[in-house]
Amino acid sequence: MIKEFLKSNPIHKKIVPSLDMIMIARLSYFFGVWAMVCIGMYIGDLINNSVDINSITMSFSTSMLFLGISFICAAIFVNNQIHDLETDKNNNKKIIIDNYITIDFSKKVALFFIVCGLLLIIFIDYLVVFPMALLYLICGVLFTNKNLKFKQNIFLNFLFYMILALFLILSGITYSRSGMSIINLFAISIKYLTPFLLLYGAVVLAVNILDQEGDRLSNRCTIPQNIGVRFTSIIAFLMCSLSFLIGLYIEEPLSVVCSISSVPFFLFLIFRGKEKDIVRAVRYPILLVNFYIFMIFPLLFYPIVITFYLSKYYYWHRFSLHYPTLLVDND
Repeated sequence: MIKEFLKSNPIHKKIVPSLDMIMIARLSYFFGVWAMVCIGMYIGDLINNSVDINSITMSFSTSMLFLGISFICAAIFVNNQIHDLETDKNNNKKIIIDNYITIDFSKKVALFFIVCGLLLIIFIDYLVVFPMALLYLICGVLFTNKNLKFKQNIFLNFLFYMILALFLILSGITYSRSGMSIINLFAISIKYLTPFLLLYGAVVLAVNILDQEGDRLSNRCTIPQNIGVRFTSIIAFLMCSLSFLIGLYIEEPLSVVCSISSVPFFLFLIFRGKEKDIVRAVRYPILLVNFYIFMIFPLLFYPIVITFYLSKYYYWHRFSLHYPTLLVDND
């Protein structure tokens, strides 16, 4: 009865337009954002020998930090949606900006997000402002500048996502520095963050494969467009495998379990390469990373679940689409 009400009652069609301003932030992307920040905090604690497994306490400052980072990332995602409108249409993505919210108003929302995000982070930890401000300037300004055409470059397009992950991890590391010098902290953290970046890069390549048709129609040069799907799949598998080997070598358990659990999906991507294999190589590694992070930061479970079902509710009643979902249809 409750399920039928949530799924079919016409009142929801009247409710979801009020969520448009929130949903232009692409909430489903935050499954990756929060995971990267948590990985950074974990690395910082690891370096300081203060990793607290299954911690069920979260300070007010940590909550506000995550909110501030979320605001800044939301501004980046809005700016990139405006920049990528043509490509997203070619990839048959459900578009809110320019359909339900004007581009001009979306820009004002993005400005609101970035101001709120920076103010929150300055209030909590001014040093975290530096990686997050750089992240916004690079990914939210430079990469969305149509005159520079950074996203038309095969390597810069891939670099966009790697910079996003790197600065999110660095923000978490900075917040968990425990009085250590920032320079020393970053120097030591390089070996720990490398396997996570490799795994993330493998997922990015799978995303590029998934979006290749729309990228081709938009004349956007990506790695699969340049070297082919099969070779891109092999590179993704090698990056995932290298992530496992490095994690094993430095005896870092989180990256080891995340990467070895993801390897089978990239193997299927190479040897079968159907669309369902591409989708699985994107969704399941992200799911596994979040699952293992729950073992360290179990409170992350709540924002993830709320975001998942809020997004599911919105996309069903706005677009009649089951999204996000962990299910992948069989051929």
